[in-house]
Amino acid sequence: MPENNPPSGTREAVARAVREAMARKKISGRALADQLGMPQSVFSRRMTGEVAFTVDELAAIAAELEEPLTGLLAGVPAVGAA
Repeated sequence: MPENNPPSGTREAVARAVREAMARKKISGRALADQLGMPQSVFSRRMTGEVAFTVDELAAIAAELEEPLTGLLAGVPAVGAA
């Protein structure tokens, strides 16, 4: 596993939480990527769980979606949790 990349289940859970927050705000991935100044291809890889979001990216997403960062992570299991 590459360094600084959490297990795929964690990456996918975070991506799912971001998708759910986007749905609540009725914002598309393309629109959010544009607001973040992130290339669509980079954003897409994170949204599928292929690549982990950074903490800074999650903080920016939370700000754009007007959600607390902790809200995006509330349902995400801790790495190594059973």
